Amino acid sequence: MLNFWDLFVIQLANWRWSWPATVINGLLVPFTTFFFFKMITSGNSSETNLYLISGNIIVSLLFTTMYGTCARFAFMRTFGVLDYYATLPVYKPLLVLAVNCGFLVLTLPTAFMTLLLGEWFFGLQVSVNLTFVILVPLASFSLSAVGAFVGVVAPNFDTATTISGILQFVFMGASPVLIPAERLPEIVQWFSYLLPSTYAADALRLSLTAQYTGRFFLDLAFLIIFDLAAMVFVASKMEWRAG
Repeated sequence: MLNFWDLFVIQLANWRWSWPATVINGLLVPFTTFFFFKMITSGNSSETNLYLISGNIIVSLLFTTMYGTCARFAFMRTFGVLDYYATLPVYKPLLVLAVNCGFLVLTLPTAFMTLLLGEWFFGLQVSVNLTFVILVPLASFSLSAVGAFVGVVAPNFDTATTISGILQFVFMGASPVLIPAERLPEIVQWFSYLLPSTYAADALRLSLTAQYTGRFFLDLAFLIIFDLAAMVFVASKMEWRAG
């Protein structure tokens, strides 16, 4: 556990100068989306507003957690940082978890600020409870795991960040994050079941409205299993000698 804490502090130190820009970047896209939809929407559907609020929390995670984790792992591979970690008495899964937790610290303020901003924009009262606090880390880890995977398998840093940038828009457009699933083409609806953003957004919507149905627990189970499996898989793909 002490090794994990050391790795976690190292990850936080990497962002000690750039964390304000990271948080602002995570808020910029949701703020723009809120403003845009507020200007073009004539009605005030609570369902639409709920999709916008919960969906933009996922969007902010896409633009901070997934992209940032991808860039971090690609940087460590490209510039030999993993060689340094390989000399330390630590295990690869702990490093993956420490990087994810480091980005989680940057993610939490963004998620809560996006929620407050959405409530203010649309006048929608939502239920912020313990499940919301649990779901944000699970959603963050699921997206950061995808970014980490791209970062460790891409041939170079530029390719990794390019792929991650494309995936951000795939996750936004091919899953019911900002709009209901029934408005998506049928083939896209089927594809969305493979994306963690689908389950993260759905679980957040149900949590914010305190609807703890069977679907909510299925979403929760998927995220937990996906997070654990993805982090172990990413660790196995890292070019590093066995711990």
